[in-house]
Amino acid sequence: MVIDQLPIDILLDHIIPRLDVASLCQVSYTCHLFYRLCNDEFIWQYRVSADFALPMNTDRLKNGWKKLYIQLDRAQTYTWGENSDKRLGFSDHDNVERDTFMRQITTPRELRALRGKGIVDIVAGGWSFHALDRRGHVWMWGWMQPKHPFADSMTSQALVKKPTRVQLPPNVHIISIASGRCHAIALDTAGRVWHWANPWQTRQVLVPRASTKKFIQITAHWNSSAILSSTGELFLVPFPCASHEQTILDDPPVTHPSSPFIQIAGTEKCTIALTQSGRVFKFRTERRDDFVTTPEKYTTELVHFNISPLNNNLTTTTNRKSNRPGVFLSAQFRHFAICCQGKVLIGKQDGDDQHLPQILDAMNHEICKVTFGDYHFGALTTQGRLLTWGRFSSGALGLGYAYSNINQTMPQLVETLNNMFIFAIGFGGVHSGCLAIPRSTLIQQQHV
Repeated sequence: MVIDQLPIDILLDHIIPRLDVASLCQVSYTCHLFYRLCNDEFIWQYRVSADFALPMNTDRLKNGWKKLYIQLDRAQTYTWGENSDKRLGFSDHDNVERDTFMRQITTPRELRALRGKGIVDIVAGGWSFHALDRRGHVWMWGWMQPKHPFADSMTSQALVKKPTRVQLPPNVHIISIASGRCHAIALDTAGRVWHWANPWQTRQVLVPRASTKKFIQITAHWNSSAILSSTGELFLVPFPCASHEQTILDDPPVTHPSSPFIQIAGTEKCTIALTQSGRVFKFRTERRDDFVTTPEKYTTELVHFNISPLNNNLTTTTNRKSNRPGVFLSAQFRHFAICCQGKVLIGKQDGDDQHLPQILDAMNHEICKVTFGDYHFGALTTQGRLLTWGRFSSGALGLGYAYSNINQTMPQLVETLNNMFIFAIGFGGVHSGCLAIPRSTLIQQQHV
C-alpha cells in the first residue's frame, strides 16, 4: 500500500502532524490530495500548539491557523529596563531613544536583531537574556558573569552585545529554557538536560540514579538548578563547572511517597514543587549537601497554597506549552506564583508552613503566567496583555519615566504594547522582555 491510499483519518491524525513545517511544505507539493491535507486547519492548529505557546483559547481567528503560524514565526522581541551595560541587546545602529539619564529604556523597544528568527520563548537572568526559537536554537545576550560584586568569585566574561547562538551540539533541539543569575539550563526533545554559565561551553547533565532517562521540566535557582523526571522525581543540579565536559548527578532523587511531582519552579534559594494531588512543597536547597543528607529538615508544605485536583486538570508540565488552561507554577528570585484558572496566588520564598498567599488583583483580567524580576513583577493575560507592578527598577516596569518615583502596588497595563498580542514574557534583575505579534493580524474579538 502506498501512503496516499491510507485512510484520511490515519494521515491527518497520526502521520502528517509528525511532520515539521519544512516537510509539510515539501509534501504539499507532491499531489492535490497532500496539498489539501497539509493545509488542513487542524494540522496548522497543531503546529501552532507544538511550536509556539499562545496564552489563550484562540477560538475566533481572523485569517486561519496557517496565517497565524506565519505571523508567530515573525514574532517581535521587545526588551526594556536597565541599559547602562547594554544588556538589552540594542546595537549602536538601532538608534534607540533614551530617557534623560541615557541609561534606561523605560518603555518596550523592539530588538530588531531577532526579527525573522521565529522566537518562541524568552527568559531573563541577573544581567542577561536567553531566547528560544522554534528550530530549537538558543540565543543569548547581555552579561552571564559580569565584573560585578555578586559574581566576584567567578571568571568574568565579555559582554555579549547582540543576540548570539548558544553553542549546543548540532543534533540538539531545545524545547524549554530557564535562567538563573549567572547560568542557564535547557531541555531538549529527547528529554536530555543541558546547562551552561558560558554560552560557548555547554554541558550535558547525566543522572544515573533516575528511574527514567527522560526529563520533562527544568528550573533555575540563583546559583543552581533543578530538573523533574517523567516519573515525578526531582533532582538538584549544581552550578555548571567549566572544567568538566558533563555534569553527573550521584545524589538520590527527591520524591513524594504518595503523589508524584508534576511541576517545579526555582526561587533564589528554594525549589517549589506541585504534586499530582495539588499539594505544594518548598525545599530549601541552597545548601545542596545538607538538603540531600536530611531533606526532611529543609522541607515545608505550604498548606495555604495547596489546590484541589480540579477534576484531574493538574497536568504534567513538559515544556514551554505549560501555560495551557489548568495550573502554572512560576518563580524567580524571592517570589513564586501559582496560576489556577485565572486566580493567582503569590508567595515569598522565606514563608513558613503558615505562610498566607497574596491574591493578585488583576483588575478582572484572566492571568495565565506570572514572572518576577528582583523587585518588579509582570503578569500575562489570556488576551495577550501585559500587566506590571512593583518598583521602577530602572524602567523595567515598562510604564515610562513618569513612574520613576512610584512603587506601583497595583498591576497596570503596559499601554505602549496595546496594539500587540503578547504571548511570552521574561523578567529578571532590573530588565524585562516579551514576545508579541500585531494584534490586528490575530483575532476578531469584542473584548480584548
